[in-house]
Amino acid sequence: MAKRLVAMLMAAALTLSLAACGNGGSSSSTADSSTSSESSASDSAAADSSDASSEAEDLKESELVTLNIVTMSSGKEESGIAQVEEAMDKILEEKFNVNVKLSFLPYSSYADQISLMLSSGEGVDLLPVYMVNYTACADSGQLYPMDDLIEEYGQGIIEQLGWDNINCGRVGGELFGLTQGRDLAASQGFEYRLDLAEKYNLDMDSVKTLEDLHDVLVTIKENEENCWPVAVSAGENIRNWGWDSLGDEMVNLGVLSDMATDTTVVNLYETEQYKNLVTTMYNWMQEGLIQADAVNTTETATTLQDAGTAFGSFVNLKPYYAEENNANLQNPIGTVELIPALASTDRVTMALWSIAGSCEHPEAAMKTLNELYSNPELSNLYMYGIEGVHYEVIEEGAVTNGQDRINYPDGVDATTTTYRKSGTWLMPNQFIGDIWGTDLPADYWDATKTFNEESQKSAAFGFSFDATQVANEITACTNVVNKYHKALVCGALDPETTLPQFNSELKDAGIDAIIEEKQAQLDAWLAEQK
Repeated sequence: MAKRLVAMLMAAALTLSLAACGNGGSSSSTADSSTSSESSASDSAAADSSDASSEAEDLKESELVTLNIVTMSSGKEESGIAQVEEAMDKILEEKFNVNVKLSFLPYSSYADQISLMLSSGEGVDLLPVYMVNYTACADSGQLYPMDDLIEEYGQGIIEQLGWDNINCGRVGGELFGLTQGRDLAASQGFEYRLDLAEKYNLDMDSVKTLEDLHDVLVTIKENEENCWPVAVSAGENIRNWGWDSLGDEMVNLGVLSDMATDTTVVNLYETEQYKNLVTTMYNWMQEGLIQADAVNTTETATTLQDAGTAFGSFVNLKPYYAEENNANLQNPIGTVELIPALASTDRVTMALWSIAGSCEHPEAAMKTLNELYSNPELSNLYMYGIEGVHYEVIEEGAVTNGQDRINYPDGVDATTTTYRKSGTWLMPNQFIGDIWGTDLPADYWDATKTFNEESQKSAAFGFSFDATQVANEITACTNVVNKYHKALVCGALDPETTLPQFNSELKDAGIDAIIEEKQAQLDAWLAEQK
């Protein structure tokens, strides 16, 4: 707007100059016209400037508002938090008359603490709902409905996330939460130690299936003593293998199987897809390819790989997975994809930024949230802190989104910084921000956005299951799943004898009622989409 005003005033000045140089009498008609034109341009510019000023004032709260923003991070009460709050306040106060109070809760107690905050209505206005039952929070009034707010104040969010992803946060048709700018899909694959792959000249690029991977694992088994070909993390080998669990990924009570292209809800544990997977794992366990104490181990696969006692493990993949992790590993890894990327509502709603139901200033909260999703300066402050204090720019404009590559300043590291960068995946929008360190490529954020856009979407993408009507059945079936599922996927139980017993107990516990309820809700949702 300022550039437009300057241009108009320059044009007016030029017109006056030309008029002054001409003959006063014979040019009176032109001069009159120029004067009229000049006046009109000035009036128009002034009107535009006034409109913009009025719009900015309209977004400002009548009184200074302080919002409590809570998220998960290191949990340390760090001295740098106050500096970051002050820097964020400069931006938000000028635009909206808003200040912020930042709280960072540790992973170990995050669920308990935010549950208490939401139920008491104290100490929180904005937060990511993570590791707690989002639907229950919405149904109980602990979250504020967002539909009117996002239309009025959230255009930047809409542009950044798109309605397909936004609509995943609906409960009973109302919007209560927003996903982050992060990986919203996952492919399934296997990470492996590069040193051993090179040592035995393994052609990992040709590994496309479990059968291909089997041959590689046999080579490791035959040549490496005291090294498990497949390690398992805390008793969990594989969480997903190309199905949409429709809201309960840990127990899978009624799913869309086989890459979720068919909208028929089935019992996963009766499918050939599941039987083939667990039979393969059982056979591998018999061959000594999987860690013998897989079911009971409390170690992570990463720990074993770094210690040299494991070759690899099954993982959820995203772009540049290896590059992101290698900076922290003693034994760098490579990856192979075995199941293509699938986008499901579960992935999107794993964590959702919400306005607390007790928030006294929901409009201010939405304006602030919109700014965190769309303003790189504010987003970088929240994620990384103050330039020159908590980080330094090591390569300006190096990221394909136009932002910088950054790292700790000289003399500062993860143990001495006063504002840690842990948990940034949970922040509203990494995609508009800087990239930390030198390990990730310049197109990391853009590649992840493309990955999200090009991943196959479940036929139920956007559907959220309300489990209220079958809560008792879910509790009973969950107990049954916990008894068998992880052990089967680790290869510790024989599917031929275990699966019939497993499914018999699931039927007794009420899985058919759960599937029937999921199918009815899904069919109703699908009808609404037409």
